[in-house]
Amino acid sequence: MTEEVKKKSPKKSTTKSTTKKKEQSPKKATTSKSKVKNKKAKAKNEIVANPPKKKKPAKKTSPASKKTAPKTKTENKLKKEPLPKKSPQAPPPVVPSSEERGDKPMSVVGHLDEFRSRILISLASVIILTIVGFSFSDYLLNFLNEPFLETGQKLNIFNLTGGFVLRLKASVVAALLLSFPIIIFQIWRFIRPAISKKDRNFSRLSLLASILLFYGGMAFVFYGLLPFAIKMLLSFIGQEMLSTIGANDYMSFIFLFSLAMGFLFELPIVVMILTKIGLLSSHFLIQKRKYAVVIIWVIAALITPADILSQILVAVPLMFLYEISIFISKFISIRKRKQNES
Repeated sequence: MTEEVKKKSPKKSTTKSTTKKKEQSPKKATTSKSKVKNKKAKAKNEIVANPPKKKKPAKKTSPASKKTAPKTKTENKLKKEPLPKKSPQAPPPVVPSSEERGDKPMSVVGHLDEFRSRILISLASVIILTIVGFSFSDYLLNFLNEPFLETGQKLNIFNLTGGFVLRLKASVVAALLLSFPIIIFQIWRFIRPAISKKDRNFSRLSLLASILLFYGGMAFVFYGLLPFAIKMLLSFIGQEMLSTIGANDYMSFIFLFSLAMGFLFELPIVVMILTKIGLLSSHFLIQKRKYAVVIIWVIAALITPADILSQILVAVPLMFLYEISIFISKFISIRKRKQNES
């Protein structure tokens, strides 16, 4: 009996422990419920603070696109960005004053083409006149040698090719002199559209006067100064000396002397244009007259032989032209004043 009682006693103890556990379990349940509520409240607060982002619906892909190979980035850019269309060149702007002058609007390329054509015409005229002058080189050489042949002496050629070079030089210089009006005309045709109709008559007269003065200066040298200068220079050679003057040196002297005087005779035209623009005035020319006289005598000493008479024959006409240019400057300034007043 005692053994049976002993065997039953553990069962009672287990029942007591279970009852104790049952009594303690509601407390644990309440604590767990409060924890769950706290977790739910925190989760709600997090959802309100950071709302979940809506997921974009996935693009439906067709079975054909799945089969094709994936396109590269460059192909996508080429499809997105179409090729730029060639826009037609806008015509140059039309200026109202250009229509009055009859100036057609042209681009820079058009002006360059016209300038090239004017240069080609001038070069062609020089080449054609050179060929013609070479065929008449005998008459040119006799004409140029006449002032020297009057002294009773003859020119000398020291090279085998000297005769050919002399004829070619004479024909080229003659072509340049004869084509000078053609070159001036081509320059005038190029700049004429930019000149107003009021100033075109003034420009025509100035260009015509420049041509006449250029030829006048060369004629003054050839017919006035050259015979006197040749005789004066040969007189310094003694009778016991033999003069062997080269034909090439003689031609170079004539050409340089004549061209220099031809350009120096353009002084009134240059002064007239500068006065018209407003860069010069008669008062300035009168004030600087003494400096101009010194410069004229220096130029005369440089372009003439080493004798005082030829220098005087060059300096005096240049001083006369300087006085004429002062008179022209006064006339133009008075005319400009009247136009501004009216």
